Amino acid sequence: MSGSIASLIDAGKMEKMILAKRVGQFLSSDQADDERAVVEDVARQLAADVSFHVRKVLAFELRRCDRLVPDVAEKIAKDIETVSGSFLGATQAFSDKGLVKLIPQLTEYARAVLAKRPDLSDVVIEALARMGDEGSVTSLVRNDRVSMPEMACSVVVRRFSENRRVMDHFSGRGDLPVTIIEQIADKVSEHCKEVLISAYGISADVAIDVLDNTKIALLYENVQGLEPMQIHTIVRELRENGKLTEALAIDIAKKGCAPFLESSLALRAGVPLKQVKEILTLKDRLAFVRLMHKADFGKSYAPSVLKFAKKQYG
Repeated sequence: MSGSIASLIDAGKMEKMILAKRVGQFLSSDQADDERAVVEDVARQLAADVSFHVRKVLAFELRRCDRLVPDVAEKIAKDIETVSGSFLGATQAFSDKGLVKLIPQLTEYARAVLAKRPDLSDVVIEALARMGDEGSVTSLVRNDRVSMPEMACSVVVRRFSENRRVMDHFSGRGDLPVTIIEQIADKVSEHCKEVLISAYGISADVAIDVLDNTKIALLYENVQGLEPMQIHTIVRELRENGKLTEALAIDIAKKGCAPFLESSLALRAGVPLKQVKEILTLKDRLAFVRLMHKADFGKSYAPSVLKFAKKQYG
């Protein structure tokens, strides 16, 4: 390519970059709608220009434009990192609904840019937690300028509980709900566990309870949806291994598995399962008291069973 042709191409690119700057500045200011429409057409052409330098200038200037037409905004958002980065980090051109719709269409680096913003709404945070990969979700959980809603926290735990890197970063947040702390306590490294316990004021005894609660959640995941007799077999194995406690039976029942408590009472009391179900209807209160004694459910646990029975069988 001769020097003269190359210079002409460079000159043409420079002119487009200057035009992109002017277009961005124009659209970022308050202008009449008819004038905006004409300039928006120019912006569409520049957003599709072969030169990323031109697109980069346009994107940078439009990052402060709140009234940007959706197709141009989406075009820039889906561009390469050097173009879309500054735009996605600042633009207010998308509504929360628009961002939620856009997130699955973005590349991972673009989602990571969004995840670092300080102005994310709960619905956008949840969408990033659901659709982001490790990089963007890590950026999200490390973003201490936003509050993580409990639903988004639950999604992160569900998707990345086996990813210690993500869990370690997640445990460093200062706004985790107690229910989430219980779920991740055994998912993080020993160092992060110590930090977690210290940051949330969890004593050593409670820390053990936290781990127990996590195991309860895992057990519930294993029994939910099983047939009653399958659950009965699992409960029998737990009892034979000395792991069937009153608290465990009640906790699993409260989570939504009544047959677990029924089987626990039947096995501990030596009473047929069918009879236990009938007693828990509370038609005969004396029979209920006798069942609690036989199953060795003391004063600390019998009231919880009674409360559950009223709600479940009443």
